[in-house]
Amino acid sequence: MFEKRPFFMLLGVEAPLMQRWHRACARAERGEQPPISLASFVSYDDAILYGTSPQTTQNPDLPTDLSNMSLMHQSGKTVSTSLPSAQLALTGLLQRCQLRIANTFSRLDDFYEHLDSLSLPSLHRLRPTWDTYFVRLCTLAAMRSNCMKRRVGAVLVRQHRVLSTGYNGTPRGLLNCNEGGCARCNESAPCGSSLDECLCLHAEENALLELGRDRGGAQGTVLYCNTCPCLRCAVKIVQTGVMEVVYQLEYSMDDRSARIFSNAGVAFRKYIPPF
Repeated sequence: MFEKRPFFMLLGVEAPLMQRWHRACARAERGEQPPISLASFVSYDDAILYGTSPQTTQNPDLPTDLSNMSLMHQSGKTVSTSLPSAQLALTGLLQRCQLRIANTFSRLDDFYEHLDSLSLPSLHRLRPTWDTYFVRLCTLAAMRSNCMKRRVGAVLVRQHRVLSTGYNGTPRGLLNCNEGGCARCNESAPCGSSLDECLCLHAEENALLELGRDRGGAQGTVLYCNTCPCLRCAVKIVQTGVMEVVYQLEYSMDDRSARIFSNAGVAFRKYIPPF
């Protein structure tokens, strides 16, 4: 129900199994709960996470309260619990979380300090910045790539409006790269080498071509890409009038591409996530 709300964020807090068992042992030593063996802890941990039904015919050493779930111990008989069904298992909820936090801290104060550093109440966690929004669109576009070397996506934007997108792969009408369409990419050519033999268009090239063909050109646009443009793309970006390039991941030619953009007066920066 809450997930339907526009400003709701589901958080998941996790910790390694052994660390959680040691914490349970520490609580038992303080008299806060009965002792529990590792085998029993693992069994009920699986039940909570995956909705399985732990059963035993021996005397289990169970706490009276495990993750707020009531456990009923009957000596020498099976153990009846109110553990969740598979549909309500915790693992399903964790997969739906927008943010998952690892609590590997030994002191509660350290964990709280970590939570404070995450700026959980920040609006940007629920409504991404423009940079984050367009970089995520690059990542989505990259999923369409058919190149065997790497997946890259690009988005051309003017005044916060998406004009075109692109991803790397062989030109239309040719066999896809992942189907053998580009011999260079399907062989063991080192990164950045034999580019003159590569038949794949880069994501930036495809975005520029799509915009030039149908939407009036790239003059004054901002290009987002999830990998720093190579030299081949950098000169085309400059020539088509792009005014700013924002990239996410580094590439072997970053310095040379940066010099080209600097000399041409094109703003060039790396995307830094707000968190």
